[in-house]
Amino acid sequence: MTDLLKMPRERLVHIVDDEAEVLDALTLLLSTAGIESRSYGSAEEYLALNQLNEPACVLLDGQLPGMSGIELLKHIVAAASDSAVIMITAHGDVPTAVLAMRARAFHFVQKPFDPETLLATVEEALSRAEEARDALQELSESRARFALLTLREREVLALILEGLPAKLIAYRLHISSRTAEHHRAAVIQKMQARNISHLVKMALSLGTSNGGEFNTR
Repeated sequence: MTDLLKMPRERLVHIVDDEAEVLDALTLLLSTAGIESRSYGSAEEYLALNQLNEPACVLLDGQLPGMSGIELLKHIVAAASDSAVIMITAHGDVPTAVLAMRARAFHFVQKPFDPETLLATVEEALSRAEEARDALQELSESRARFALLTLREREVLALILEGLPAKLIAYRLHISSRTAEHHRAAVIQKMQARNISHLVKMALSLGTSNGGEFNTR
């Protein structure tokens, strides 16, 4: 499985704005902080070139031709709720700022923006998106490990989640204590859990991601 600690951190910001000078200025500003960026002139262009199901960091103009910035924000957040979208609004455009926050924007900044303040906000947004990607990666790895468990091992795991010790697991499954201990150890090893608490956390995350129901079959 992938070692999360060795994965390179992606420092990428998507910029969606129909003004070329703004795109150039933001690209230059981000580059001074060592942040990569990709530019799009419209919401439609962003949608055509990106998968929305992965958390992303986006600088989004509120006033766009065609699909509005608010509508694109809603699309992004609906597909990946942990995406960090920073809405750019015109000075004094309070209604757009309010709509952006209601649509779960990470933050909003006003034009003309202060470079240092904007960079600080972008750094916060990048951290949120990175944490969300790590969580998705960990969930994907937990699913892959869970798929390796036998039916009996899944039954044992379900009983571990009930807080049962090996002796009671053995009683419930009509097996010997030694066999229950063997299955319990196999579950921990296959799930690559550091301890029982870690195992429970992974198993519960799998249950939550599957509509709140942990399936042992």
